Amino acid sequence: MKLSFIIFIKCVKVKRSFKETGKIDAIQASIKDIDYDFIAPKIKAGSIYEITHFHTGRNKPSHKVVPHVAQLFFKARTIFKELPTIHAHIPRHRFYLVDYTQLSTRIGKIDILTDVFGHITGIQPLEQKMVGHERLENKYELCIENIRKEDVRITLWGDTTKTSDSQALQQLTSPIFAAFTRLKVNNFKHFSKSCSNQKQI
Repeated sequence: MKLSFIIFIKCVKVKRSFKETGKIDAIQASIKDIDYDFIAPKIKAGSIYEITHFHTGRNKPSHKVVPHVAQLFFKARTIFKELPTIHAHIPRHRFYLVDYTQLSTRIGKIDILTDVFGHITGIQPLEQKMVGHERLENKYELCIENIRKEDVRITLWGDTTKTSDSQALQQLTSPIFAAFTRLKVNNFKHFSKSCSNQKQI
């Protein structure tokens, strides 16, 4: 399965070399020297762009410019579409995404809630469950997986079930990617066959 990504960013600097900065809401982009003279004229500092046909990778400590785990790689085929500064609306969402292999370290912790991202592979219908022998609460579950085919089950309870429509999700064309935020990680012993990982959120 081949994926296409689009990002909307504001260009801050265009240079052949950098000194590390402390800007957290920034991501570093790299261009090979052979492509620099072709790409540099297409972008200018202070402008906002819709960017397609690029690659991503892990930000190596030896060339890290900003404290971000990832970096972008632009090539000759990368497309830059400048957007009007006044009309462009870039949603601001900050995620502290946790790798699936690290979820076990977050079990039971609520000091900082957990965010995850993945491909939705299964959705169980909305149902009602008795909570504490006192009240009925809405509940439905989703299974998500990462690029390594590791999966995690996410359970939505109560009011959170109203923020996403399970029936509407089932009608969307696959693949469906989603980020889930402010989650608490628990360990469960019994699972349905649709999701094998022993971590539930």
